[in-house]
Amino acid sequence: MRLQFTGAPEISATREHVWTRLMDPQFVAGSAPGVESVETIDATQYRVISAFGVGSVKLRFTLHVELFEVIQPERAKLRARGKAPGSNVDVVAAVHLEEAAVGLVRLNWTADTDVSGTVASVGARLLEGTARRLTEQFWQDFARRVTAAEAAGGSPVPSPAAHSPPDEPPTPSTPPPAAA
Repeated sequence: MRLQFTGAPEISATREHVWTRLMDPQFVAGSAPGVESVETIDATQYRVISAFGVGSVKLRFTLHVELFEVIQPERAKLRARGKAPGSNVDVVAAVHLEEAAVGLVRLNWTADTDVSGTVASVGARLLEGTARRLTEQFWQDFARRVTAAEAAGGSPVPSPAAHSPPDEPPTPSTPPPAAA
């Protein structure tokens, strides 16, 4: 099953600050629902463990994430390939930063995703709706945290719900992400 999404949130920050946050895998993971850990392999490759749920199907994916075609501080592409028991996911995403106004950056993004196996079998409408909601939540939270970090002089801004498995409310016992 193929899923395609696009968006262009505007972020109140400098291009350099947005770029720095985009290239920080721990900061990015802080906005990603379900991410349990991020392990840095090298400057452009990461191993990510993420829980994902659609309806009654709950899976834990191990993803290999690679940045490529990186042109600082303007654009980059990302490829993520992952497996969970009985399911596979392949993602190619691209981001492009542009000045929208003084102190305002538009983060244009696209994501093409192929999903197969158990998670795809729950039906196109349910999977697409969940994936769209999680993607929109990610970019909204990322933009909010980047704006807040810029206003705070570059300090990281936590995301309280970022590490809860999708479709489940955050709980006080949810562990923080593992450090790389």
